Amino acid sequence: MALALALLLIPNFGMAQTSRTTGALIGIVTDGQGNPLPGVTVTVTSPQLQGARTAVTDTKGEYILPTLPPGTYRAQYELNGIKTAVRENIVVNLNQQTKVNVPMQLALSETVIVNASTIVVDPTQTATQTNFKEDHLKYAVVGSTNRSYQSVLAQAPGVGGPNATTGPGGGGNPQVSGANLAQNNFLVDGLNTTDPVTHTFGPNLAFDAIQEISIQTLGKDAEYGASGGTINVITKSGGNNFSGSADYRYNDPHFLSSGQRLVPGAPSYYGGPAGASKLAFNKAAQTNKSKQPQATFGGPILRDKLWFFGSAQKPETSRQAPNLNGFQPGPRTFTGWNTIGKLTLTPWANQTFTGRYLDSHANISNISFSSLVPTEADARQTQHTKTWGLSYDAIVNAHWLANVSLGHTPSSLAAMPMSGNLSTPGNQDVGTGINSINYTNNQGRSSKRDELIGTSTYYIERFGTHGLKGGVDYNKTSFSSINNAVGDPSLIPGFDASFCSPQYGFPTGITCSGYTLTNNGQPFQIYLQPLNPQAGVDSKSQAYFVQDEWSPVSRATIRAGLRYEYITWGVSGKSIPNFKLLQPRLGFAYDIFNNATSVVHSYAGKIMDDNQLTLPNFGVAQPLGWAFFNYNATTGKYVYNPGASLPVFLTGGSYDSNLKPSYSNQYSLGFTQRIWRNTSLDVTGEMRKQHNLFEDYCGNETAGFFDTCILTNQPGSDVGVHNALRSDYRGIITKIESRPYNWLDLLASWTRAKSRGSTESTQNQNTSFDFYPANFTNTYGYLTDDARDRVKLDGYVRLPLDFTVGANYYWDSGTPWNVTQTASLTSVTGVDLPEGTYFIEPRGSRRLPHFSQLDMQVQKDFRVANTKLGLIATVYNVMNHETITALNGNAGARAKVDPTTGTVFIDPNQQTGANRLSRTFGQPTAFQIPRRYEAGIRVEF
Repeated sequence: MALALALLLIPNFGMAQTSRTTGALIGIVTDGQGNPLPGVTVTVTSPQLQGARTAVTDTKGEYILPTLPPGTYRAQYELNGIKTAVRENIVVNLNQQTKVNVPMQLALSETVIVNASTIVVDPTQTATQTNFKEDHLKYAVVGSTNRSYQSVLAQAPGVGGPNATTGPGGGGNPQVSGANLAQNNFLVDGLNTTDPVTHTFGPNLAFDAIQEISIQTLGKDAEYGASGGTINVITKSGGNNFSGSADYRYNDPHFLSSGQRLVPGAPSYYGGPAGASKLAFNKAAQTNKSKQPQATFGGPILRDKLWFFGSAQKPETSRQAPNLNGFQPGPRTFTGWNTIGKLTLTPWANQTFTGRYLDSHANISNISFSSLVPTEADARQTQHTKTWGLSYDAIVNAHWLANVSLGHTPSSLAAMPMSGNLSTPGNQDVGTGINSINYTNNQGRSSKRDELIGTSTYYIERFGTHGLKGGVDYNKTSFSSINNAVGDPSLIPGFDASFCSPQYGFPTGITCSGYTLTNNGQPFQIYLQPLNPQAGVDSKSQAYFVQDEWSPVSRATIRAGLRYEYITWGVSGKSIPNFKLLQPRLGFAYDIFNNATSVVHSYAGKIMDDNQLTLPNFGVAQPLGWAFFNYNATTGKYVYNPGASLPVFLTGGSYDSNLKPSYSNQYSLGFTQRIWRNTSLDVTGEMRKQHNLFEDYCGNETAGFFDTCILTNQPGSDVGVHNALRSDYRGIITKIESRPYNWLDLLASWTRAKSRGSTESTQNQNTSFDFYPANFTNTYGYLTDDARDRVKLDGYVRLPLDFTVGANYYWDSGTPWNVTQTASLTSVTGVDLPEGTYFIEPRGSRRLPHFSQLDMQVQKDFRVANTKLGLIATVYNVMNHETITALNGNAGARAKVDPTTGTVFIDPNQQTGANRLSRTFGQPTAFQIPRRYEAGIRVEF
C-alpha cells in the first residue's frame, strides 16, 4: 500500500533540490554589466559523483544542479563568445544548497579559474544544522574515544553537556536544544536505524567509512519527524580510483597519569569527620586496555558506472576487577565487529541505484565487573544489529526528480550465564555480597524496523520558482523480550515441589525458576519466581508530507510544509488509542544582497515525537511475583516467608482513552553573515515547548491506588492536577565556521540557554508521577542538560613538515544535580510513602562546578608515492583537571524539607536525630579522568 502511494506521488511531485543523502548547487550567471545570461551550460564533476552533471541557465540566468552527493566539486560555465569560467573546490553539504553566482566576460578561447568558498552559507536554509566533512572528521576529532559518529555530535552547537558517565557532549544519545535523549532520530544514508525500543542510536560503524555527518537540531522540513536531533550519517561510496585506509589506536594503564586530587573517606555521619583521604583516581588500580583497528577499501568496478566500498572495524577493550575476596574475577572484555559493504550503480545518466549492508555485533564477557563475582557466576552479553538498504535516485528531467528507499534493520541483545547453563541455580551470599556457582538471570530481546520512503519533487516557475516535494515514510517495528531467573529449583537441596503451587502464590500450571541465598556461607533462603514466556509488541507508522520551497523573488525563500503522521500499536488483549497529528511547518530565509553572504532566517513548526515500543510493552500481561523460603536450622527444612513474598499476579497497564502523541512547538530567528574569507558567523535564537508528554500514573495516596496503572498525558487529573508533564527550552546559539586557509579549519560556538521541565527521558514508565502527591512535588526545574553557558572550539591546523595538530575544547558553567529522598512503604519519618525517589528540593536546585576539558592530537605524515603513513599521538585532558562530575543527591529516607528555606532540613543532631541525612549526601561520586595518552598509526592510499 505504501509503495503504491509513493509511486503515485511521482507524476505529481518530485524530490526536492536535496534529498536525505544529497545536497545541491544553485546560482545566477551574469554578464559584465550584471545582466542575467540565459543558455549557459553548467557542468560539474567530483570524486564523489559518477560521471558529470549538467544544467542550463534559464531566462533569469539561474541554474540548479540537484541531488549531488556531498563532497568537493569543480563547475565549468560555458557559452559561445564568452570566457569559460571555472569554479574549483566548491563544497556541497548534505541537506544544504550551495549558492555560487558567476559573472562571465566577453572574450574568446580563455578560461578563468577561481577557487570557490569552502564555507557554505545556504541562502534557502531555515533549519539549525551542523555538517561535519571528511577532513574535519579525520583531523579535528581527537582520539579513539571520540572516533564514532555518536561522539562527534558533542561538537555541534546546541547539544547538551557532561554527565557522570559520558563526559562532555551528553554521550552517544545527545540532548539537543532541550529535547531528551530519546527524542532523536539516527539515519544512515538516509534510512532510519534508530532502535525502535529505546529510541536511541542503532548500529556502530567504522569511523573512516563516514563521508559526512549532519545534525539538524531545530527547524526541520516536513520530510523529517522526531522533535529532537536528526542525525544523518553518509557513508563513502568508493570512486573512479582505488583508495583505502588502515587505522590503529592503542592505550593501556601505562598511558595514564596519576591522579592528584585527594577525596575524604566516607564520614560516619553527615557533616562528621571524614575517614582517611584517598586518590579520586588511582592509576595503580586501573587495568583498562583498548585496541581500535579499522580498515576501508573502495574503487571502481566500472568507471563512472559501478563503484564498491567496504570497511571493517574490530574494537577491543578489557579491564580487570581486583582480587579482594580470595578469587580473581574474570576480565570484562568487549570485542566488536562493525562492517559495511556498499555498491553504487549509475547504469544510465541521472539514474543511480545504491545497495548497502551494515553489520554491527559485539560480545561482552564478565559484564558485572565486580570483585564480588567470579567468572562462573558472571554473565556474557551479546548484541547484534544489521541493516540492509536499497535506494534509487532519478533525475527524470530538468523539472522532475524521484527517490525510493527501502530499509530492513533487525537487532538483538541477550545476557546469560558465562557457561550458557540455564539449569544450575546460582547463589548470592547476603552476608558477604559474593555470588557463586552460576549467574542468576537470563534476559534477551529482539527488534526489527522495516522502512519504505518514497519522495518526489517537481520544479515549476509560477509566481516565482517552486521546488514542490511530496512523499511517504512508512515504518513497521516489532519487539519481543524475555526476562527470567536462572535455575531449575528442583536441583536445590531441600526444595519441595509444592513450593511452586497455589499454596504459595503461584497459579496452577506455572513453571518456576530460582536460586539460593546464603548468609556468610550458611543456608539462608530459596528464591522463586515464575518462568515467563516471551512477549511481543509492534507498531505501524505512516507519515505523508508535502514541502514547497518557494522563491517569489531570487533573494527570498519560503519553506512551507505539512506533515501528517498516523501510528497504530499492537499488544495482545489491550486497546491503545491510535496516534495521529497534523504538523504545519513554515520557514523563511532572505538573502539580503543575493550573494549568500548575509541571510536572515526564521522558522515555526510543530514536530511530533517518534515514540518507542516501550509504549505498547507497558500493556503486556506477564506473571509477576516471587516467593522466599527461609532455612530452618533446627529442622533442616525451608519454610515459606510471606512477609518477603509477593503472590503472583498479571502485570500490564492500561491506557487513557484520550492518550495523545507528544510533540513540540519550535521557533527560531537568526542571522548568518560571511564575515571574512571562508568564515561565517551565525546567531540564532531558539525556543522549544513540549506538549502531551505521557507517563504511567497509579493513583492518589489518600483516595487509594488504581487496580492497574494507566499511561496518560494528564497524571493527577483525578485530583485536579493538569499539565504536570512539561518541558521548555530557550537559547541563543552563536556559531563560527572558518576555513580561511587550506591549512586551518575551525568550528566554534557559544550557547546560552535555559532548559527546564518536570521529567527526563523515562521510557514513559518509571516511578516519576506514579503516585500523587509524593511523585508530583518539586518535579519542575532545571533538566540535566541545562547549563547557562557552553563554549566549544574544535578544529585543526596543518603545520610545515607534514604535521597536523587537532584540538577539541569544551567548557560549561555547571550542570544541575538534584536533592532527593528514597522512601519505602512505611518511611522512618512516620509518613506513609509509596516506594520510589522523591524531590526534596525543586529539580536541578544545585549546580556542579564549571567543567572544562582540552584534548589534543598530533599527526606526523610520511609520504611515499601515493601512500601516506601517519604517526599519531593523542593527549586527553591536557590541563589535567579532575573536576567533580557527579554527586550523591540522595539525602536518605529520614530527610525532609525545611519549611523556612524550601531546602533540605539539616537536623542539628546528624548522628541520631529523627531527620538526619545520609552520611554520603553531597559526596562526589564521579570525577573527570586525569590526563591520559594514546598512540596510533594510520596508512592511506
